[in-house]
Amino acid sequence: MTVGSGAEALDPAVRSAFPFERVRPGQDAFLADAARAIREGKHLLAHAPTGTGKTAVALTAAVEFARREGKLVLFLTSKHSQHWIAVETLRRMRARGLGVVGVDVIAKQGMCLNDRAPSGGLAFREFCEHHVRSRTCGWFSRPADAAAKLAVQKVLHVRELVEAARACGTCPHKAALEAARKAHVLVCDYNYVFSDIRERVLPRIERQLGDIVLVVDEAHNLPDRIRSHLTGDLDAPMLIRAGKEAKPVDPQAGAQLHEVARSVHKALQAVEGERVVGRESLLDAVEKGLRGIGYGDLLQMVIEAGETLAGRGLPTILPDVAEFLRWWRDIKEGVLRLVVGGADGKFSLRLLDPAVLSASVFRDVHASLLMSGTLHPPAMYADLLGIEPARRVLRAYPNPFPKENRRVVVDPSVTTSYDRRTPAMYARIAEELVAVAGAVPGNVAAFFPSYELLKEVLQRVRTLPIGKQLVVESQKWGAAERARALETLRALRLGGGGLLLGVQGGSLSEGVDYAGNLLAAAVIVGLPLSPPNLEVEALKAYYMRKFGAERGYDYAYVYPAVNKVLQAAGRCIRSERDRAAIVVMEARVLQPRYAKCFPQDFPLEPVADVASEVRTFFYGPVASARPCS
Repeated sequence: MTVGSGAEALDPAVRSAFPFERVRPGQDAFLADAARAIREGKHLLAHAPTGTGKTAVALTAAVEFARREGKLVLFLTSKHSQHWIAVETLRRMRARGLGVVGVDVIAKQGMCLNDRAPSGGLAFREFCEHHVRSRTCGWFSRPADAAAKLAVQKVLHVRELVEAARACGTCPHKAALEAARKAHVLVCDYNYVFSDIRERVLPRIERQLGDIVLVVDEAHNLPDRIRSHLTGDLDAPMLIRAGKEAKPVDPQAGAQLHEVARSVHKALQAVEGERVVGRESLLDAVEKGLRGIGYGDLLQMVIEAGETLAGRGLPTILPDVAEFLRWWRDIKEGVLRLVVGGADGKFSLRLLDPAVLSASVFRDVHASLLMSGTLHPPAMYADLLGIEPARRVLRAYPNPFPKENRRVVVDPSVTTSYDRRTPAMYARIAEELVAVAGAVPGNVAAFFPSYELLKEVLQRVRTLPIGKQLVVESQKWGAAERARALETLRALRLGGGGLLLGVQGGSLSEGVDYAGNLLAAAVIVGLPLSPPNLEVEALKAYYMRKFGAERGYDYAYVYPAVNKVLQAAGRCIRSERDRAAIVVMEARVLQPRYAKCFPQDFPLEPVADVASEVRTFFYGPVASARPCS
């Protein structure tokens, strides 16, 4: 892997497409690498910290090539907020005279104007397809030319496109895809490429994978997103419900499902605990319950009954049951099959290897850019996604912000290792956390490996003199509660600041942007290694077979935890003006087996008195000269 690059002069055509007045130092290397990788049909995997200007760089390189060579850029992102940033970047390009056409699209269900549409994902799909086929959807039946033309003339945010389509009396999703035929960029979700949606969308926009330049934003999320797409459970109550739903439209399907539910329930009751099973376990349980038909016949009956009900706009579980039965039968490699026994037992399917779905995509697209502030190490993501070694370009770009604006220290006196989780250790963590919070002139966020550990420490924190108002994340929080928490922190910053307690891997530690130096410090409590269970052990075993013992163990177990630490630590500094302290309360990160998995720009320095070091950072000579904003 190369750290940075920048040896190649930037093509004037690429520079002229840049949406800002100048290319900042650090961006030039990234932009040159991106342009060259796309030109040569390769895959650039970029660990590019916050502040690198990833969206502007990626779209500049990709759009300049796409316009010249007749390709289409698919800008993939997992968050609606990133859609907004991509659209604004495209608008800046147009404002600077570049004739780029960009279309913003989300899931069809999220754009649908039909009030009768069911809420379930698969049920919605069946509903939509039925009404399109039968020409009974008024929105879809009307021409989308006018709305599509508007989307080509202006780069619209998806909500603007939906309202334009509403005014034209047409389907917003149809308008978006018609506009996409003339677009240089389509901003969309991961699922548009890494699921069966791809097989329906690409023909409609008259493209093949070879025409595509992929840009994957927040690409550290991609392997898990692909895995989650092929994850599901099936139990007897689901089959009973499916039978009841199917009975009015297909009595035979209803009767067969009822018998299969009894057979599956019996098979589950015969199992104790949780265990890994083979493909035949569910196939046999289903076939023992069938009367005069086979597994494939039942699957087809369930599919057809589900289509009928969804077409009527009725909520139904049948598409979900059909999908699980098909996956269980058809997917033979890179998956884990589990059974949980007992009266409440279930069959479970978990995708272990994202390359099962992604390798063919990266093989067939023209080129791709995968980027994230925590795409570390890039080689691991190339391995996990099945990207051919000959087409890989691996880069780690330096942090663009002043080094003196961030202080990273490790508290070696505490750990959340399972064998050390005692009341005394919880008390020690609480004492250290309160001491650090008292040394910080502003808001502090502490992120824990789990809600259970958070609660243990919280009990002890409440007994100590804190000096800051507590803001405690709940597992039940949604977008509204998270927004209120940010407003609370903004208000508290005007006084002595607040102490936010959340979890690593949660939305507050990964999905929220604490802009304007809203956090003066982040405390990372513990290393969030996955608790031992059959799925974790199966993933370790699978990766160790595929990548070798050391790499496989790190890929499955260590790097996912390190990534959560890096994500949480990255919440503080979001611009070159921000200053923050990062405290890692975990002795294990100093052990070689874990320390080697952290990037070079995240130094792990143990200190005896963490609160004193933090106080010096903020109130020492440098801090006094450059106070926190």
